[in-house]
Amino acid sequence: MATTRFFTLLAIGITLLFCTPVKGQNSAGAESVTLEQALKLAPETGKKILVDVYATWCPYCKRMHSEVYPSDEVSKAISDYFLLVKIDVEGSEEVNYFGEKMTEAQFARALDNKNVPTTYFLNQEGAILGVQPGYLEPDVFSSLLQFVGSDAYLNQSFSEYSQSE
Repeated sequence: MATTRFFTLLAIGITLLFCTPVKGQNSAGAESVTLEQALKLAPETGKKILVDVYATWCPYCKRMHSEVYPSDEVSKAISDYFLLVKIDVEGSEEVNYFGEKMTEAQFARALDNKNVPTTYFLNQEGAILGVQPGYLEPDVFSSLLQFVGSDAYLNQSFSEYSQSE
């Protein structure tokens, strides 16, 4: 009886872990927008575009969304410098990239995405500035966001930037 209860609770826990919605989730002040909206708003706001490529089944993606994005320092860096776009690597929602319509999954493939989570930094015109694959702790991620967002990457390496903070 105890074994049955244990496996039932385990199954419920696994189901909740892998079925938690992420799209449009408020990341403590960093509300996501569509790619089309971001491409329109970026030149108007002077902000860069932060593309979060994730998978609903990915435990590290879930940690990024539940622990990293909601942290105060990450949320502030995103609000200060970026428009956040979330792309489900297996998603079927339509994405409009400068008039070219495709699914989220097709857009992730067009980015040549190999891993999840992966963060893409785009300039105001929608060109890729850089790519950061993998999970990052909030302090490292916020520092990276500030490094790219403030244009410090134009004059120094991330290592130099991190040492000067």
